[in-house]
Amino acid sequence: GINAVTVNLYTCDGTFVASTITADDAAGVPGYYLFEDLTAGCYEVEFVAPAGYVFSPQNQGADDELDSDADPVTGRTGPVINLESGQTDLTWDAGLYLPVAVGDYVWEDLNADGIQNDGNTGIDGVTVNLYTCDGASVGTTTTASDTSGNAGYYLFNGLPPGCYEVEFVAPEGYVFSPQNQGADDELDSDANPADGRTGPVIDLVSGDVDLSWDAGLYQPASLGDYVWEDLDGDGIQDAGEPGVADVTVNLYTCEGELVASTTTDEDGLYNFTGLEPGDYYVEFVTPSGYVFTQPYQGDGTNDSKADPATGQTECVSLDSGETNNDQDAGLYQPCLLY
Repeated sequence: GINAVTVNLYTCDGTFVASTITADDAAGVPGYYLFEDLTAGCYEVEFVAPAGYVFSPQNQGADDELDSDADPVTGRTGPVINLESGQTDLTWDAGLYLPVAVGDYVWEDLNADGIQNDGNTGIDGVTVNLYTCDGASVGTTTTASDTSGNAGYYLFNGLPPGCYEVEFVAPEGYVFSPQNQGADDELDSDANPADGRTGPVIDLVSGDVDLSWDAGLYQPASLGDYVWEDLDGDGIQDAGEPGVADVTVNLYTCEGELVASTTTDEDGLYNFTGLEPGDYYVEFVTPSGYVFTQPYQGDGTNDSKADPATGQTECVSLDSGETNNDQDAGLYQPCLLY
C-alpha cells in the first residue's frame, strides 16, 4: 500500500464532495482511504498519482475487489458508484507503479572472451530491439554515446513492470562473443551468439532499473602470408626468389589445438580467415628435399618466422578484425659438392 496519495470524491454531476489522503489502517497496513457519512446517491472517486507513478491497467481479472478501478488516463473511476441508504462499498481501489527501465552496453570484444576487459570499445549505431516475453514488440533504439562521450550505450525506459527480452542486431562483419562468461553478470555478454537475443528472462518490478544487459561483438581476424624459396639462403625475401606451391600449413591455438590446415597456392601464398580473436601459431610442413632458412633475419615483414627445427612460428595474438600477413617461411635446397 502507498500512503499520502490524494483521493477526491465527486457526485456524478461533478460536484466536489471531499478530499482525503491514504494512510495506515487500524492494523498498520498502509494505503487505505475512506469517505464516511455520505448521503445515498451516485459518486465518482478520483485518485491523484504521486510524482513518478503511473496508473495500472483498469478492471483486470475476475475479482472486482482485487482490481484497479482508476482510469489510467484520468485516475477516475467514472460516475458509477451508486450507494443506497446504509450501504458501505469498499471495492474502489487504484494500482500504481513506477516505470521500469532496461539497457546498458554494446562493445567490441577485442579478444572475444565475452568479458568487458577491452577498455573503452563501445560501438555506436547498433540496433537494439525490445520485446515482451510473449513476443510483442515494445520498441527499437540504437546505441549511442553517453553524456561522458563513451560509445555503445542504449536504454529503454518508461516501461510498465513485466517480463522482457532484448535483441541485439549484429552490424555487418561482426560476430557475437560467447555468452555468460566470467563471474560478474554486469561485465559479460548476454546475447545468444546464434540470434543475438537475451532470452525472455528479464523480470522487472515497479521501479526497477536494470542496466546489466550487454552484448559483446567482434570482427573475425585473419592470418597468413608466404612460403618462398630462399635461393641465396639469407633468410630474406629477395627480388626474383619464387614462392613454393603445395606446402602444407597448419594453424594451431597456442594451447596446441589444431584449428585448420591449408596448402600454399601456385605463388606460395596461404591464408586463414574467419578466425576468432586469440593466440595462434603456424606450422609449416617441410617439403621433401628442402630445409628452413634462418628466421628473423629481416625487418619482420620480409623474413622467415619458421623455427628451422620444428617449422613452427612463435605465438601471435590477433585482436578483433586484425589481419596478420607476416607469418612467412623461407626454404632452400641444400647444395651438394662432388
